Amino acid sequence: MSARITRLVNEKTLELNITHEGMVKAGVGVLGFTQKQESRVGADVLFPLGAPFIIQYKAAKSGVDRLRARFHVNNNKKKNQHRVLDVIARSGLCDAYYAFPLIVSDTFLTTNFGNLLNFTCMVDASRLTGNLNWINQAHSVIVRQNCGFTVRSQKKVQGEGFSAGQFFDGISGREKGKISDDIKLSDFLKDLIERLDDVVQKSEIHGQTEHTLVVVGTDIHRSKLDYLQLPVRIKGLQEDSPKPFKFR
Repeated sequence: MSARITRLVNEKTLELNITHEGMVKAGVGVLGFTQKQESRVGADVLFPLGAPFIIQYKAAKSGVDRLRARFHVNNNKKKNQHRVLDVIARSGLCDAYYAFPLIVSDTFLTTNFGNLLNFTCMVDASRLTGNLNWINQAHSVIVRQNCGFTVRSQKKVQGEGFSAGQFFDGISGREKGKISDDIKLSDFLKDLIERLDDVVQKSEIHGQTEHTLVVVGTDIHRSKLDYLQLPVRIKGLQEDSPKPFKFR
């Protein structure tokens, strides 16, 4: 009789389910465009409140469900993902977080739908940086049940995160920072992505990274909160492009 193989959880599955669960908890609805609204890309459909944010979900590589897990960070093809998230988190343009669900197996995931926030820890992306080498190098992160974390390398970075439940509890309290009613959502997003590209390029980071941007906002009557998830590609310097000139 063969041993049963435990399937590890997929990152995209975690992202979709945990974000949805958190927004439901916060009382924020998902924005669904009508055909007419799609044609004008949200001209008066959603007015952002507060800073947009990126949550970089990571799937466990090993561990024990709900107790501890090991994750890989900066492990995309170009090994530049963390540097981009770190720069974005410090820019003031957009918040950037890691989400580390202590959900290792598919079985644990499927038996805990609706309760996933309780097993998910979050960390501001800049808190992982420390004095480690993040250029062309991936690192392992050990996350524990209390949301304490350790980045393991030749050197070590330790710190405390917070629960995903705490994060999403704060979403429903967004009342400030609404952009002008005269600015279209499409223009807001275009400007934001251009500015994110700019800060990444000025940090001399090469290559592109892909993320999911989340915008929380309200309708023109401020009657309810909705959120929009958008796949975005942040463009760093091209390999053959010159470094930006810096005045001394």
